[in-house]
Amino acid sequence: MNSIRLLDWSKIKYVSKGVLVGAVTGIVISLLRAAVELLLETTIEVYHFLNERPVWIIGWTALMLLFAFIVALLVKHEPDIRGSGIQDIEGQLHGSMDLNWSSILWRKFVGGTLAIGSGLALGREGPSIQLGGALGQGINHYLKGNRSQQSVLISAGASAGLSAAFNAPVSGVLFVLEEIHRKFSGILLLTAFSASITANFVAYQIFGVEPPMHLGEMVQFPLEHYGQLALMGATLAVGGWIYQEVLLYMPKLYRMLPIPAYLNGFIPFLLVIPVGLFFPSMLGGGTEVINMLNESSLTLWVLIGIFVFRFIFTHLSYGSGLPGGIFVPVLSLGALIGAIYGNSALILTGIDEVFLRSFIIYAMGGFLTSVTKAPLTSVMLITEMTGSVTHLMPLAIVCMSAYIVADFIGSEPIYEELLHRKLDRKPSVFQGEVTEIEMHVEVDTALDGMMVKHLLMPKGANLIKIRRHDKEFIPHLDTIFSPGDELIITTDRGYVSDVRTQLYKLN
Repeated sequence: MNSIRLLDWSKIKYVSKGVLVGAVTGIVISLLRAAVELLLETTIEVYHFLNERPVWIIGWTALMLLFAFIVALLVKHEPDIRGSGIQDIEGQLHGSMDLNWSSILWRKFVGGTLAIGSGLALGREGPSIQLGGALGQGINHYLKGNRSQQSVLISAGASAGLSAAFNAPVSGVLFVLEEIHRKFSGILLLTAFSASITANFVAYQIFGVEPPMHLGEMVQFPLEHYGQLALMGATLAVGGWIYQEVLLYMPKLYRMLPIPAYLNGFIPFLLVIPVGLFFPSMLGGGTEVINMLNESSLTLWVLIGIFVFRFIFTHLSYGSGLPGGIFVPVLSLGALIGAIYGNSALILTGIDEVFLRSFIIYAMGGFLTSVTKAPLTSVMLITEMTGSVTHLMPLAIVCMSAYIVADFIGSEPIYEELLHRKLDRKPSVFQGEVTEIEMHVEVDTALDGMMVKHLLMPKGANLIKIRRHDKEFIPHLDTIFSPGDELIITTDRGYVSDVRTQLYKLN
């Protein structure tokens, strides 16, 4: 007699929740995407109008100041909408932060639309991910889910946010697993994938199925020039390290100004006016720059000049703390480095000019890898955004080379660094609520092969169990940690950041 296999209703519930989160997130992020694109198109048209009738510049300046004032008020009342918000999602999922989802939801939407749509060098992926996470948290609140379910739905919302922002469903899932969680979980994968696919379907209905960055047909990159790809990856890693150092220094530079931090946004809002008047193609996160590189043949010195300009403009925009991300600005800087490197390679090696576009696309993924330390996400994001798989292998070579060199020179994932900087400014306060921390033992670290009795736990933290090969057990003093072990540690919620920081030094 054949046995009837019972359905796993718990997984079906999570798939259903993932679809719900994806549908809601897809609608909200599509609205954000449409609002940003409409405002940015209008802004560019206004600058063309102002060049013909400069008398209206005074009125436009007043409008920019009004936008800056509105965003400043939003940031003042909800500081957690500053920047991309991805680091805040990481902090929330790691137990280091508590976010007010309802407050973030509408303030990030309005602030992100005004900042990005006004032509500042900011990307929409950060706000999209944070808004998705906020929606996931809100849906869990209305469904009366527990903290574990909240973590899954926040992750699903973040995945759906990236998916809807770029028509990139696989990248959305990979980003959550590789960048935010850095671990694989069946339920997490299932829920995030359900949300990501659903959000992408919603975005398809509104924006169509065309890739958001279609750069034309690609030709196979010749094997004999793969060494150039590895060398370019190393160059991108150094460039990514410089980018990170400047990005992390910019808040210190802004703090030197004799104004409150929430008013820093006035500076880029004013500086963007001359940019729009004299260089309207430089407005926005960088999509227009990438299209310009793809369609025009620019000299090496012009490319270097554009890179320096965009580098400064990007850091002035993001460093002010305005709501906006760095994905697209980073991609545009990577494309510029690729164009510079490609033009140099044409001169020095005689490689065919048809491969210049290849250098541009590969460098986008490599530079994103060097900044985020997420090579799989970078490879898949570029593939989904350009709609071409012919560059998959050479793109992977560039990203892997960039990752290895970035790791060698000590670059850390930028969102992890931003989170640490943010938490370091907040004092640790005992909250009287016990929470769990999960940490995976990495290969060849101080924890690998260590006995439990030799692990010096931070004050107030306790190792309660180890999860190994889907089995959990309570460790003894002579238990030896193995790579892949998941350590379950309890501590007070107010000390999560301190405990993580101390344990990460061993891992």
